[in-house]
Amino acid sequence: MIGPIQNIITNPNLFSATQSVATQVSVETCLKAVGRPAFILMDNQIDTQTKKFSSTKEFLYQLICLGIYLGAVIPVFKKGAYSIAKKMYPDEAIFKAFKTSDDAMKFIKTKSEKRPEIVTELNKTLKEGENPYKLEDMNTNLANGIIQGSSILGSVTGLAIVAPIVSHPMIHPILKAVGLTKHDETKKENLDKQA
Repeated sequence: MIGPIQNIITNPNLFSATQSVATQVSVETCLKAVGRPAFILMDNQIDTQTKKFSSTKEFLYQLICLGIYLGAVIPVFKKGAYSIAKKMYPDEAIFKAFKTSDDAMKFIKTKSEKRPEIVTELNKTLKEGENPYKLEDMNTNLANGIIQGSSILGSVTGLAIVAPIVSHPMIHPILKAVGLTKHDETKKENLDKQA
Protein backbone atom coordinates (compact mmCIF):
# COMPACT_ATOMS: atom_id res chain seq x y z
CA MET A 1 0.00 0.00 0.00
CA ILE A 2 2.86 2.39 0.77
CA GLY A 3 4.36 1.88 -2.70
CA PRO A 4 1.54 3.50 -4.77
CA ILE A 5 1.11 6.34 -2.28
CA GLN A 6 4.85 6.98 -2.26
CA ASN A 7 4.90 6.96 -6.08
CA ILE A 8 2.11 9.55 -6.17
CA ILE A 9 3.57 11.94 -3.62
CA THR A 10 7.11 11.72 -4.99
CA ASN A 11 6.04 12.23 -8.62
CA PRO A 12 7.85 15.30 -10.02
CA ASN A 13 4.77 16.22 -12.08
CA LEU A 14 2.69 16.47 -8.90
CA PHE A 15 5.38 18.64 -7.29
CA SER A 16 5.52 20.87 -10.36
CA ALA A 17 1.73 21.27 -10.45
CA THR A 18 1.50 22.16 -6.77
CA GLN A 19 4.00 24.99 -7.22
CA SER A 20 1.47 26.95 -9.27
CA VAL A 21 -0.72 29.48 -7.46
CA ALA A 22 -3.53 28.85 -9.96
CA THR A 23 -3.47 25.11 -9.18
CA GLN A 24 -3.52 25.70 -5.45
CA VAL A 25 -6.43 28.15 -5.63
CA SER A 26 -8.34 25.86 -8.01
CA VAL A 27 -7.93 22.84 -5.72
CA GLU A 28 -8.98 24.91 -2.68
CA THR A 29 -12.06 26.26 -4.47
CA CYS A 30 -13.08 22.78 -5.64
CA LEU A 31 -12.77 21.49 -2.08
CA LYS A 32 -14.92 24.39 -0.86
CA ALA A 33 -17.50 23.65 -3.58
CA VAL A 34 -17.86 20.12 -2.21
CA GLY A 35 -17.07 20.55 1.49
CA ARG A 36 -19.17 23.58 2.41
CA PRO A 37 -22.42 22.25 0.90
CA ALA A 38 -21.75 18.86 2.51
CA PHE A 39 -21.37 20.45 5.97
CA ILE A 40 -24.55 22.46 5.45
CA LEU A 41 -26.45 19.30 4.47
CA MET A 42 -25.15 17.46 7.56
CA ASP A 43 -26.43 20.14 9.95
CA ASN A 44 -29.50 18.72 11.69
CA GLN A 45 -30.37 22.08 13.30
CA ILE A 46 -31.53 23.47 9.93
CA ASP A 47 -34.78 22.55 8.19
CA THR A 48 -34.60 20.63 4.89
CA GLN A 49 -35.65 23.50 2.59
CA THR A 50 -33.05 25.86 4.08
CA LYS A 51 -30.36 23.18 3.82
CA LYS A 52 -31.11 22.59 0.13
CA PHE A 53 -31.19 26.30 -0.62
CA SER A 54 -28.01 27.15 1.32
CA SER A 55 -25.94 24.19 0.10
CA THR A 56 -26.93 24.74 -3.53
CA LYS A 57 -26.23 28.46 -3.25
CA GLU A 58 -22.77 27.78 -1.79
CA PHE A 59 -22.02 25.19 -4.47
CA LEU A 60 -23.03 27.58 -7.27
CA TYR A 61 -21.05 30.42 -5.71
CA GLN A 62 -17.85 28.36 -5.55
CA LEU A 63 -18.28 27.11 -9.14
CA ILE A 64 -18.87 30.62 -10.45
CA CYS A 65 -15.82 31.87 -8.50
CA LEU A 66 -13.68 29.12 -10.01
CA GLY A 67 -14.95 29.87 -13.52
CA ILE A 68 -14.27 33.60 -13.15
CA TYR A 69 -10.83 32.92 -11.67
CA LEU A 70 -9.68 30.45 -14.32
CA GLY A 71 -11.49 31.97 -17.29
CA ALA A 72 -10.87 35.65 -16.80
CA VAL A 73 -8.77 36.77 -13.85
CA ILE A 74 -5.72 34.52 -14.19
CA PRO A 75 -5.29 34.94 -17.97
CA VAL A 76 -5.70 38.73 -17.74
CA PHE A 77 -3.34 39.16 -14.79
CA LYS A 78 -0.69 36.75 -16.10
CA LYS A 79 -0.67 38.21 -19.61
CA GLY A 80 -0.78 41.76 -18.32
CA ALA A 81 2.00 41.29 -15.78
CA TYR A 82 4.18 39.47 -18.31
CA SER A 83 3.68 42.23 -20.90
CA ILE A 84 4.58 44.88 -18.33
CA ALA A 85 7.64 42.87 -17.25
CA LYS A 86 8.82 42.61 -20.86
CA LYS A 87 8.76 46.41 -21.06
CA MET A 88 10.36 46.90 -17.64
CA TYR A 89 13.15 44.37 -18.26
CA PRO A 90 13.80 44.55 -22.02
CA ASP A 91 17.34 43.17 -21.68
CA GLU A 92 16.36 40.01 -19.77
CA ALA A 93 16.92 37.00 -22.01
CA ILE A 94 13.84 35.13 -20.81
CA PHE A 95 11.57 38.02 -21.82
CA LYS A 96 13.28 38.19 -25.21
CA ALA A 97 13.01 34.44 -25.72
CA PHE A 98 9.38 33.84 -24.77
CA LYS A 99 6.47 35.88 -26.05
CA THR A 100 3.91 34.59 -23.53
CA SER A 101 3.88 33.75 -19.85
CA ASP A 102 2.73 30.21 -20.69
CA ASP A 103 5.80 29.61 -22.86
CA ALA A 104 8.07 31.03 -20.16
CA MET A 105 6.46 28.78 -17.52
CA LYS A 106 6.96 25.70 -19.71
CA PHE A 107 10.64 26.59 -19.92
CA ILE A 108 10.90 27.30 -16.19
CA LYS A 109 9.29 23.96 -15.34
CA THR A 110 11.53 22.05 -17.75
CA LYS A 111 14.28 20.09 -16.06
CA SER A 112 17.57 21.97 -16.20
CA GLU A 113 19.35 19.28 -18.27
CA LYS A 114 16.81 19.77 -21.10
CA ARG A 115 17.03 23.55 -21.09
CA PRO A 116 20.17 23.77 -23.30
CA GLU A 117 18.25 21.93 -26.06
CA ILE A 118 15.40 24.42 -25.83
CA VAL A 119 17.81 27.37 -25.93
CA THR A 120 19.55 25.88 -28.99
CA GLU A 121 16.17 25.63 -30.73
CA LEU A 122 15.32 29.21 -29.74
CA ASN A 123 18.66 30.45 -31.11
CA LYS A 124 17.81 28.90 -34.50
CA THR A 125 14.74 31.18 -34.70
CA LEU A 126 16.79 34.37 -34.29
CA LYS A 127 17.45 36.63 -37.23
CA GLU A 128 21.04 37.15 -38.25
CA GLY A 129 22.74 39.77 -36.12
CA GLU A 130 20.52 39.24 -33.08
CA ASN A 131 22.16 38.17 -29.87
CA PRO A 132 21.64 34.50 -29.06
CA TYR A 133 19.73 33.55 -25.94
CA LYS A 134 22.13 32.36 -23.31
CA LEU A 135 20.96 29.89 -20.71
CA GLU A 136 23.05 31.46 -17.98
CA ASP A 137 21.53 34.87 -18.78
CA MET A 138 17.97 33.67 -18.29
CA ASN A 139 16.74 34.89 -14.95
CA THR A 140 13.96 32.36 -14.51
CA ASN A 141 13.40 33.48 -10.92
CA LEU A 142 12.41 36.96 -12.07
CA ALA A 143 9.92 35.67 -14.66
CA ASN A 144 8.54 33.01 -12.32
CA GLY A 145 8.15 35.55 -9.53
CA ILE A 146 6.29 37.95 -11.79
CA ILE A 147 3.98 35.22 -13.12
CA GLN A 148 3.24 33.71 -9.70
CA GLY A 149 2.94 37.15 -8.10
CA SER A 150 0.37 38.18 -10.70
CA SER A 151 -1.51 34.95 -9.97
CA ILE A 152 -1.62 35.82 -6.27
CA LEU A 153 -2.78 39.35 -7.03
CA GLY A 154 -5.34 37.90 -9.45
CA SER A 155 -6.53 35.46 -6.77
CA VAL A 156 -7.11 38.21 -4.25
CA THR A 157 -8.73 40.56 -6.74
CA GLY A 158 -10.77 37.89 -8.48
CA LEU A 159 -12.03 35.95 -5.50
CA ALA A 160 -12.47 38.85 -3.06
CA ILE A 161 -13.80 41.56 -5.37
CA VAL A 162 -14.82 40.42 -8.86
CA ALA A 163 -16.40 37.02 -8.11
CA PRO A 164 -18.88 38.24 -5.46
CA ILE A 165 -20.00 41.15 -7.65
CA VAL A 166 -20.51 38.91 -10.70
CA SER A 167 -21.91 35.83 -8.96
CA HIS A 168 -24.67 37.36 -6.84
CA PRO A 169 -26.87 38.48 -9.75
CA MET A 170 -26.43 35.02 -11.33
CA ILE A 171 -27.09 32.76 -8.34
CA HIS A 172 -30.69 33.65 -7.44
CA PRO A 173 -32.10 33.25 -10.98
CA ILE A 174 -30.40 29.84 -11.20
CA LEU A 175 -31.79 28.81 -7.81
CA LYS A 176 -35.25 29.95 -8.82
CA ALA A 177 -34.98 28.07 -12.14
CA VAL A 178 -34.26 24.80 -10.30
CA GLY A 179 -37.12 25.42 -7.88
CA LEU A 180 -35.19 26.54 -4.81
CA THR A 181 -36.15 29.67 -2.93
CA LYS A 182 -35.36 31.03 0.51
CA HIS A 183 -37.38 29.47 3.32
CA ASP A 184 -39.11 32.81 4.02
CA GLU A 185 -40.11 33.10 0.36
CA THR A 186 -41.50 29.55 0.42
CA LYS A 187 -43.61 30.39 3.50
CA LYS A 188 -44.87 33.58 1.79
CA GLU A 189 -45.74 31.65 -1.38
CA ASN A 190 -47.66 29.06 0.66
CA LEU A 191 -49.55 31.83 2.50
CA ASP A 192 -50.37 33.51 -0.82
CA LYS A 193 -51.72 30.21 -2.17
CA GLN A 194 -53.84 29.71 0.96
CA ALA A 195 -55.24 33.24 0.74
